[in-house]
Amino acid sequence: MNNPIVEIFRGATRPIVTVIFAAVIAQVVVEKITAPQWFIGLAIPCILWWFGERTVTHIKEKKED
Repeated sequence: MNNPIVEIFRGATRPIVTVIFAAVIAQVVVEKITAPQWFIGLAIPCILWWFGERTVTHIKEKKED
């Protein structure tokens, strides 16, 4: 059972959240603000996980070719 609206939402969530995290981290660095520890603790693992997962997926796809 695939709902196209759910699939669109699911596909858009990762890039939107990643851009928000990256923009806030860039703002923190540029303005030399002290970011809340909970935010850094949430943002960095999420970004690393998503890019790591994407890298592993690309490596697996290249091995199949």
